[in-house]
Amino acid sequence: MISELAEIFNKIELEWIDSSEDLTNSEQYRNFMEFFPNLKSIFKLGKKKSENEFNRTLKHIFRVFKVFFQLKDGTFTHETLSSKSIQLISAKVINQLCENENILPLILIYHDIGRFFDRKNHPYQSYLLLSERKLLDPYGLSENKQLLIKKIIQYHLLFATIYTGESTFYGIYALLNDKEFIPILSKKKNRELFINLLEIFTFIDILGYNYAKIYDHYVDYYNEINFILKDILNCWLDKELILRRAYTYSQEWLEWRIAGALRIFQFVETKPHLTKEFYFNKLIESIKETNNELINNLNWEILKSQYLTHSYKIQIKYGLAFLMILAFGNFQRMGLKIDAGISYKLIFFWTLLSKEIESRTKDKKVYLWNVYLVGMPHWSKIDKIFINKLNDNAIELIIKNASQEFIKERKEYNLYLNLKQIMD
Repeated sequence: MISELAEIFNKIELEWIDSSEDLTNSEQYRNFMEFFPNLKSIFKLGKKKSENEFNRTLKHIFRVFKVFFQLKDGTFTHETLSSKSIQLISAKVINQLCENENILPLILIYHDIGRFFDRKNHPYQSYLLLSERKLLDPYGLSENKQLLIKKIIQYHLLFATIYTGESTFYGIYALLNDKEFIPILSKKKNRELFINLLEIFTFIDILGYNYAKIYDHYVDYYNEINFILKDILNCWLDKELILRRAYTYSQEWLEWRIAGALRIFQFVETKPHLTKEFYFNKLIESIKETNNELINNLNWEILKSQYLTHSYKIQIKYGLAFLMILAFGNFQRMGLKIDAGISYKLIFFWTLLSKEIESRTKDKKVYLWNVYLVGMPHWSKIDKIFINKLNDNAIELIIKNASQEFIKERKEYNLYLNLKQIMD
């Protein structure tokens, strides 16, 4: 399969993929689909439901394959990555291909098919389609390899969202309560393969968007996340120890995860002043001069130890744009200037949300809370009316009125913050 796919993608360029208005009319698409005929009905349904989403997803799939083959062949270049970093990423790709030639390509083709049916929960929807339609059966894989592919696809955002701060290391709670995951957890080789593939996939997935700009520091931080996840999951026989370790790492990364709204993950170390301490100090400074009654008399250490103690359980789903709006009053794709200030509203939101989770947790102290933003406009459609209405009272109202749902089979909660109510 690898050589046949390589023949298709070696003949096309990233620029052609990005500029194509309709890939389905191309010879490359027809040749591509010969390898994945079980996707024809899914693609047909996806295009019928939302042609824009279908075209966007198809371009992304084509792009990840092109990037994948360039990394494999050592021909990939990127404007914000050094040749050394690219060589390190390429080496990771080649190492996995030597052991498991078809696993990465199958992850790439099937990872986003759930977007056609549920964009915000698409990893799980992709997993369901794989399982219910037995999409991996034609490839002659062992049960273990099929399971590995399915679970990487189901949890394919874990690595990236830990890095951006939307999730925490405590997100591995979901893996522990997934009975299907036990064969992966129970063997060190399988655990490490899962994490290594997840890291490599995350690199390729990000580079599968033509606007992606990742820098050399990503390699170092991804290595650290890789190490931490392995360190946590290596305790798999003792669930309490796993959760304690996940909690400890999450608390150590608390400032980082909140500074994700300042895009620390993207721009840290790209300029001399953009250090971790610079970003963390911006958080601390934001609460020093405010009339907000909840946080105006608190310092950062008190906030961490008394008010943000439950934030590690919170896994924000597609909320980065919202968090940036709280911090800046708009959506930003740039590094902070030395004299830039940020709003206290970011810390106010996290404080209220953490306190709300604490009040709702009661005796269910270890449970995970997945937080969804209902009625959140796309970042490109956010206007001044929405931003002006997002005041202290509105933030408090959104959190207090949030509805919740307990997912019994996964032993975790979904919390829905309804942003529509502040626009009514």
